[in-house]
Amino acid sequence: MHAELLARQGADVRRGSARLAELASFTGDAQAFWPAYLEAVALAFVARRVLLLARDDERGWQPQAQWPQGAPDQTGDALRILRLADGAADESPYLEPGLGDAAIAPPSGAAAARPGGNAPAISTRLAADTVQAGQTAVIVILPQAPIAGAAASDAATLIALADLAGSIPAQYARFRALVAQSASQQAAQAGSPQATGAERLYDVLQLSIRLGAETRFMRAALTLANELAVRFQCDRVSLGWVRSRYVRLTAVSHVEKFDRRANASRELESAMEEALDQNIELAWPIAPDARIVGRAHETYSRTQGSGHLLSVPLRVDNVAVAVLTLERRARAFEPGETWELRLIGESSARQLVVLHDTDRWIGARAFARLVAWRDLLLGPSYTAWKLVGVGTAVLITLLAVLPWPYRISTPVALRSKDILFIPAPFDGYLRNAYIEVGDAVRTGALLVELDTRELILEEAMAAADAVRYAREAEKAQAARQLADMQIALARQQQAASKLELTRHQLAHAQLRAPFTGVVVEGELKKNLGAPVRKGDLLVKLAHTGDTYVELEVDQADVHEIAIGMRGQFSFVGRPDLRYPLVVERIDPASTMREGRNVYLARARIEAEFQPWWRPGMGGSARLEAGERSIIWLLTYRTIRYLRQVFWI
Repeated sequence: MHAELLARQGADVRRGSARLAELASFTGDAQAFWPAYLEAVALAFVARRVLLLARDDERGWQPQAQWPQGAPDQTGDALRILRLADGAADESPYLEPGLGDAAIAPPSGAAAARPGGNAPAISTRLAADTVQAGQTAVIVILPQAPIAGAAASDAATLIALADLAGSIPAQYARFRALVAQSASQQAAQAGSPQATGAERLYDVLQLSIRLGAETRFMRAALTLANELAVRFQCDRVSLGWVRSRYVRLTAVSHVEKFDRRANASRELESAMEEALDQNIELAWPIAPDARIVGRAHETYSRTQGSGHLLSVPLRVDNVAVAVLTLERRARAFEPGETWELRLIGESSARQLVVLHDTDRWIGARAFARLVAWRDLLLGPSYTAWKLVGVGTAVLITLLAVLPWPYRISTPVALRSKDILFIPAPFDGYLRNAYIEVGDAVRTGALLVELDTRELILEEAMAAADAVRYAREAEKAQAARQLADMQIALARQQQAASKLELTRHQLAHAQLRAPFTGVVVEGELKKNLGAPVRKGDLLVKLAHTGDTYVELEVDQADVHEIAIGMRGQFSFVGRPDLRYPLVVERIDPASTMREGRNVYLARARIEAEFQPWWRPGMGGSARLEAGERSIIWLLTYRTIRYLRQVFWI
């Protein structure tokens, strides 16, 4: 069995090592690399847990990833992981002390004394900036079984394998960099947007900064048109603004004033609307195999002599707000230029929208806002939300109009007007208890019996002392010793008094019920033989002939309660049974119950006493307090709380 286990572990080590070697040329991103890497390390080291930790100058070791996900900590894992991480940061790889020291096998029993049994733990440091710039990263491996015996050659094997595992992330990073560099060179040779991506992004950023410095909409629009005309070597660049699903020509490069009613302006607006309706970047001439409508672009190109056109919608939150149209006779627009124009539109559209909305007098802004709200409410969009809004408004109206019974909820308890406290008549021991809490007893029923064995002995001793002192008195009288006779007679009276007291205690050793009632306190069967002192409460007996309901009315609802108010109550054990009640009395002063102020009220039960009722039973009551609107019932507690907090 041991040989099979070693063979299986050896196969796992070889398979894990092969996976680690394959990960050096992994083509996926870092998010997919690290889980695969940790799993391969766990397989190679036969590990129960592998962790990736990183730290910088400000914070200590922070977990970045682990295998398996959500692995629980075992006893001592936290300190062991920190010790291994610190060791790898100073000396990599770092083998757990006891296996790699001095290349000598540990003595018998030493391996078992290490955390985790005889499974050696190891950690290794990764190359700098592997996880994040400025951080030190280590891999901590907690195996579940030893790779082999505890010989020095095994330590060397573990260290060599740890060196291999620690070098894989750096090889993966270099491989990714080479792949990215090769892709960049191929893109540059093909003339794609990636060839000059950094330069184009810089130009887009500069244009966005220049537009952000403008405070007037028309100046920003002219700046955008002029910059694009120069940058893309265009004959003309025009900006059209979307108004009520139509495009209105707003700015033309290098032209401060133009006639919007001219045929050229109208044809240009039609071309812009054509790109807006299809919601695409539309380039003219259109490719023969493209399924795009370009009639307006064709008409404008033929009448104005523009050989090549490109219309790009400017979007904010996926909604087109403007259209840019570029005209150029010399050459067609390349895909890279279309990509750059799309990026410029995404970066500048929101700034233009803000300037367009603010660069108007307040009346125009208010009117535009009203028109937008009108279109939103009356238009076909968001139909489901509008139906929900109308339904909510109707529901709120109904809740504010329809009345509903208002019931005040209060805790209740069944009380008895007559409650008898039966204490212990003398110091003694509890012999028998014949009742339990909740038992119904009749008049004269035996409740509790105290131990009388000691009292019987005291009675016999007191009787013997009385006889002895009587004899001594007679003897002193016969000898005419008057002083001794008086002393003997006094002692005789003392013994007689003690005898009378003992007999009195014997007569009251059995406690009986003085009337018919229910035991509400006195769980004594579990205390048989326990000592009791005179005056200790043994039994509390409640009279069942006259009961009432005690209500605990919260101070927030006491102003709604009035004498004569009717309601219903039910007990916790039988919530399906409800009994009527009438409020008879309300205490004028509050009392503390469970940390809150309550007013106690007494209510008369308008129903016959049930045999299963017991004084002290609790439940809840609902008192009829008139009718209120439903919305008032749903919100009055919140409104009351807000008024109390904000003093309104």
